[in-house]
Amino acid sequence: MIKYYADYILISAHPLRSQPVFLKNAELTLDETSGRIIGIRSIKNYKNSQKHKTLIAPGFINAHVHTDLTFKPDILTPRIFSKWVLSLIEKRKNFTTEDKISLRVKAFSDFVKSGTTSVSDIIDPSSFYDIKDIKSRTALVPRIKALIELRGLDPETASQKIKEFECLFQQNAFESIGVSPHAVYSVSEKLFEEILKLNKKLKLKIAIHVSEHASEKDFISGNGGDIAENLLPALMFSRYSLPQKRFRSPVFYLDYLKILSADVSLIHANEIDDEDIDLIKKTCADIIHCPRSNAFFSSKKLPLKKILEKGISVSIGTDGLYSNESLDILDELKYARGIHPEVPAKDLINAATAGGARALAVNGVTGTLETDSYADFTVFNLSENIVLNEENVYDSLISFKQEDISMVAIGGNIIYENNL
Repeated sequence: MIKYYADYILISAHPLRSQPVFLKNAELTLDETSGRIIGIRSIKNYKNSQKHKTLIAPGFINAHVHTDLTFKPDILTPRIFSKWVLSLIEKRKNFTTEDKISLRVKAFSDFVKSGTTSVSDIIDPSSFYDIKDIKSRTALVPRIKALIELRGLDPETASQKIKEFECLFQQNAFESIGVSPHAVYSVSEKLFEEILKLNKKLKLKIAIHVSEHASEKDFISGNGGDIAENLLPALMFSRYSLPQKRFRSPVFYLDYLKILSADVSLIHANEIDDEDIDLIKKTCADIIHCPRSNAFFSSKKLPLKKILEKGISVSIGTDGLYSNESLDILDELKYARGIHPEVPAKDLINAATAGGARALAVNGVTGTLETDSYADFTVFNLSENIVLNEENVYDSLISFKQEDISMVAIGGNIIYENNL
């Protein structure tokens, strides 16, 4: 057994049946073989033997990233989606395999140093990587949900795309793999059907970019827009600029395909309306919120309060660095707090922990510090004058900066220590 002590331990951002969510003067006990938590309790005669008061909290979960996009935009980077995609393609033209590995090593380091212990990484088949290679270069690697991205507007290529996916899936390079049909404007109805057919056997988590831009709704409703008029022609896909069938929104199209379910995450979803929200609730899909990436493209603000009131599960993602300022989940939470002042900090922390676990299909395994969960946690140093309680701990967490982190553990193993 291994024991960790802290002035405060946050077990979960939402009520638990069997125990309180917040403890003072507490110890966390874990099994060093399995990396799982045996128990957490307050102890009498607690004495802090460290330099600072400390808080142990569940490790953050970044529910949507593209680690091969770990390079920053600049003042010349387009904010119009079609032009941004073309600039991205141009930027990646000369990347070598070694370049891509270096980008991922940087991304994983950024995640861990900001208290992120799990990520969901969207991986293009052409950029598929072996996590063992990454781990041979750095110890700063979070848990990874690898989502293999599939694209293909030509229905004739659907079977080949599925074969390519199956080949990568059988390599079993990751602890956990899922599938990501990219978006309604880049995946044919036939490919969607083949993915669903395959997934009846594999039962994988599915994540789809949905309603990220207003032009997606324009596209699927047959009304033109940036994707139909600029992006697809630039990619030599003009013949697919008009959908075969028209729908009021991308969400309604996915419902027609019978793809929406509790196994599906809708990435972004900021350009949705009340009818979309009702449909998402009905089908039990969840939403991955990427607030700073959405702002980068001047998209609508996600109606987060309304979504949470409907009981829809929400998680937080940074997206790739090429449409953001950092991969720091604390930065993402601060921004989310600023644009959603009506949403309690508690709900945002839940989205960045247990909500993320739901999006990665690992709920009950990580995202909380309950008994039998993995000991994936972050230790924060506190100023002497800070007194935490069950009400203010969530706002305090969001206010912390990367330099306030003293340690990050995955499965009880300390993989990062800040010696400042």
